[in-house]
Amino acid sequence: MNPPETVAVIAGSGLDLRALLDEIDEERAFADVPGLRDARIAGHTGKFIFGRSEGARVIVQSGRLHFYEGLDYETASAPVAALHAFGARTILLTNAAGGLLPNMRPGDLMAVDEIRCWPCARWRERPESLALDFVPEKCDWRGAYHWVHGPCYETRAEIAALRALGSTAVGMSTAPEILRARELGMRVGAISCITNNCCTPQVLTHDHVLRTAAAASARLCEVLRGVVRNGVHHGRPASGATAR
Repeated sequence: MNPPETVAVIAGSGLDLRALLDEIDEERAFADVPGLRDARIAGHTGKFIFGRSEGARVIVQSGRLHFYEGLDYETASAPVAALHAFGARTILLTNAAGGLLPNMRPGDLMAVDEIRCWPCARWRERPESLALDFVPEKCDWRGAYHWVHGPCYETRAEIAALRALGSTAVGMSTAPEILRARELGMRVGAISCITNNCCTPQVLTHDHVLRTAAAASARLCEVLRGVVRNGVHHGRPASGATAR
């Protein structure tokens, strides 16, 4: 009998995904893994948590590294290479994102069916978009996540441009990691936690993002459990945003 597949799950800003694990075997800080630097952004603890969920081996990557920290592509995406070295061949990325549809509410979950890339972002291949292998179920929305470099939140003009392009959510992560996973031959899927509605004028802070993400973590863990329980080898991405 083949051993159970190892699934990696990356936790975005403020998302606490420990409840996804039924058992925890080991925790390892980024800084203790050769080739990785520690995480330095609030809401990113920078550790790998090894355990089991729904009978499968699962590695939760708590926090991530970002381009906007002044890192290059290889450094920012190095945790993905570490997950691959740990044996993961499927990776499910989560992130905190701004919603680009008027009816999106803080705490909503969006299943990502396409990754789009802001054209001025600095990275080596500059792809316009990245495909995913599967789309998680039981989310509130489904649509395209648009990656921007950061670290500043988007201006009103940028939000208008993203909406005109048909994107559904915007954030500052995930795309470089998916490109790295693609290079390593890993299967990829993604879920965005909507932490604010970009259509509503507001003063947005990182603390607000972290609080909203923390409040949505329990529900996100349940959705992720369904993905692990039912397997990730089904479904395929389709374009267009829809509400469930």
